[in-house]
Amino acid sequence: MAVTRYFSGSGTSRPGSGPELRIRLLGSWPKDRVRRTRVHDRSALLLGECLATSGELREALSHGGPLHETAARTAALRGSYCVVVSHGTETAVATDLAGLHRVWYRSGPGGAEFASTPLALIRDPVRDLDADALAARLFCPDFHTGLFGGSLYKGVTEVPPDRVLLLNDGRAVLGPRAVRRGRASFREGAHALREALDTGVRARVADARTVTADLSGGMDSSTLALLAARHRDDPLPALTYTDPFAANDDDVGYAALLAAGNSGLDQVIVEGDAASLPFTGMDGVPITDHPSLDAVILVRDRVRLRPASGVSVHLAGDGGDAVLGAPLTYLAALAGQVDPRPFAREARGWARLRHRPTHRVAKAAWAARRVTYADALNVQAADLEASPSPQGPENFSKVEHAIAWTRTAPAARWGTERARDAVASRLRRAAEDAHGSEGVDAHALRVIRRHASDTRLFVDIAAHLGVRMAVPFFDNQVVAACLAVPSVERVSVLRAKPLLKAAFSGDLPAELYARRTKGDYGACEYHGIRRNAARLRHLLGESRLADLGVLQPRLALAELDRAIGGGYAAMAGICDVVAAEVWLRGLEHGPALLPESTLTPQGDR
Repeated sequence: MAVTRYFSGSGTSRPGSGPELRIRLLGSWPKDRVRRTRVHDRSALLLGECLATSGELREALSHGGPLHETAARTAALRGSYCVVVSHGTETAVATDLAGLHRVWYRSGPGGAEFASTPLALIRDPVRDLDADALAARLFCPDFHTGLFGGSLYKGVTEVPPDRVLLLNDGRAVLGPRAVRRGRASFREGAHALREALDTGVRARVADARTVTADLSGGMDSSTLALLAARHRDDPLPALTYTDPFAANDDDVGYAALLAAGNSGLDQVIVEGDAASLPFTGMDGVPITDHPSLDAVILVRDRVRLRPASGVSVHLAGDGGDAVLGAPLTYLAALAGQVDPRPFAREARGWARLRHRPTHRVAKAAWAARRVTYADALNVQAADLEASPSPQGPENFSKVEHAIAWTRTAPAARWGTERARDAVASRLRRAAEDAHGSEGVDAHALRVIRRHASDTRLFVDIAAHLGVRMAVPFFDNQVVAACLAVPSVERVSVLRAKPLLKAAFSGDLPAELYARRTKGDYGACEYHGIRRNAARLRHLLGESRLADLGVLQPRLALAELDRAIGGGYAAMAGICDVVAAEVWLRGLEHGPALLPESTLTPQGDR
């Protein structure tokens, strides 16, 4: 098993002698990522980056009420981590708000087991794989979130971030998790974001022996790098990756401008080349819980992060786009406001930006407003049961198609009829349990959790490369600060990330928030596909997805050939399929043993 670090535990109890909760830590767990505390007869074990003070932890544990409420309250403090709370014969397990730290469980004759990776709960990852669940993940991005439970493995259930796992006498159930989402004005939200982000960065870097940070030239990573430099006495190595194959690589210039104006930053240029193009060197991808898109860019990750190998902490801006922004369904919310001017302005702006007719954008927004999330899931199910969509890959980039509560991924067009029907059935069941998931703010939270699900795999892959990654944008307090501001207020086509700009524009360099462009590395994927064409054709020619009854490889191969020839292709779908094929081959190699230690919430490591 190539997962770098994980924990597992059980909910068994010994008759007549009270509970026996033991947590196994496998792999390398730094001391600052394992915390224990106890208040009266309630004990808590916190695994991850818990930035709360001892007093805050004691206060969270000291409140009365059901154990699941205590666990949820404790898991929502500063930082990003998982918490295991025990009281008598009961145990409750809760994750962070974004779902960066995930938990799975399974029940059996000997009791219930839980772990931070599903791979720890199964004997044979190939035999126990649920092919229909893998198809759902490939065809429907919403199945990334844990929203609908289940997992990629038979008999194993993922704990959704909006639930708490409760264990008592060997039995496991999912309990409610009431997340109190306060409302804040734009100004209040910006202030809360400033405090949360600065606190998260300072807590990680102030006393760290060595620190590095990404400095892409974009707002997210650059903000973190500038904040980190403030809390260091020595210059901060700031990594800027450049690629000669990028169509619009102006990241270097913006990053250099920021570094030149801040003596606390020591810019390190990391140059990619043909050998680090996407789809190169994928045979060395470590096994992760789920297929990871970082499998496609493993060599780039290795080159980009090499200067950060072995440091105490490396800051990355992952999650900023999702947390600071909102899905395009915010246009549907604007469409129903009394004042029509904001909707007209935003719809017109998106139409101009994407070179589409304004009336099409407006029509899509009004159409989304008339359906619920549950309705959208049922419509998506019907589309999957029908013949594969004839729309070409160019339609997936049209802005009006993105104004929807849920979207079907390009790979669904290459799925088998059996797999499409199976996924449609899961969507219909999900629609029956979609309560509390309506509206753009709920959609925004699903997007955040989908990105967090992908980022946790990247963090694990980075650990294999010797890099201890920190992603402060997924901290509880950062997520809460952003979600407190309604989606229609924290995003605009006319201003890039207005909430972040309002939080720091009076304090950090103005150049950081004046940028209106974004580096475009899409051309690198086409160069990488052509360079690795033979390997990719072989991968799909002997498709493991086809063996599972998920994919029609001839359709995927036709799309691959279109990309190899330089035609406009569904690149996102190709990447998803290739990542899944690489991941399935990795599962066939079987698990590898990791160093193990055992502890209890009260005992020693």
